[in-house]
Amino acid sequence: MLFKVEFTARGLVPPVFTPLNDDHTINFQAIEPYAKFLADNGIKAVLVGGTTGEHMSLSIADRKKIIDVWVKAGKMTHGLHLMVQVGGAPLADVLNLTKYCSDIGVDSLLTLPELYFKPQSVSELVSYVELVAKAAPNLPVLYYHIPSMSKVEVNMPSFVTEATRRIPNFKGIKFTSNDLSEGAQVLRALKEGQRVFLGADTLLAPAALLGINSGIGTTFNLFPRLAQDILAAIERADLVKARALQEKLSLAVEAHTVEGAWVPIMKAGMEIVTGIKVGPPALPQRPISEDAKKRIATKLHALKLIN
Repeated sequence: MLFKVEFTARGLVPPVFTPLNDDHTINFQAIEPYAKFLADNGIKAVLVGGTTGEHMSLSIADRKKIIDVWVKAGKMTHGLHLMVQVGGAPLADVLNLTKYCSDIGVDSLLTLPELYFKPQSVSELVSYVELVAKAAPNLPVLYYHIPSMSKVEVNMPSFVTEATRRIPNFKGIKFTSNDLSEGAQVLRALKEGQRVFLGADTLLAPAALLGINSGIGTTFNLFPRLAQDILAAIERADLVKARALQEKLSLAVEAHTVEGAWVPIMKAGMEIVTGIKVGPPALPQRPISEDAKKRIATKLHALKLIN
């Protein structure tokens, strides 16, 4: 059966945290007010299950339960486009999760490559994504390029070109790399209806100047209005304002990154900035210290990002 698959997500897409209780059980009750906070701050779409969401550390059963709640609280209640990352698991589980998403109302899929027996070429990577796409032919499927974590380092413009040729419902990539030259080449390789989402929060403004004006970034959870203001400044060609706002966002990121690993520091930052408690990181990662939280808060206060 052939499907006409359209992909409508644009702009800023926060990869949402998975709220955990102190005993590392999932705090499902936190998801609805979390979704409301994002919707109230101008966010139109979210990514569930990305690196920020730590789904690669969770069971498939828990991942499904989290997706269920986001479908109800995010999509049905607050009108958010729901993208779900299904990779980072054995292929049988990835395909199981993919089919599940296609049946319950998810809007689009993102997938990581095989993380142990890694694709070694463009063709092998396309074949992997093709398996996922065939399991949900009714959904847009995007690839999650994050070579710093996945260590899959194939040429992205070539990948996009071959994936477009072979996969009818392939709709683009999340490009988590600081190589904006390659990112611009990806943008040129895309066809109508496809999208590249920048995954580097500190490069939001320069990427937008190149035409990459959509992004999936952790800091959009903490500072959704600031990120939107950066893109708005670029849109009206106010480069002085865009540079100043980007500098503020970059300094906010740096206030966190000196204190530890990405997910633990950003989970701490989410509570500091918004008051929304997303809890500790999933095991085996550990939360940062109270002293580290105080140092982050002091720097964010100096940047006038918190009171």
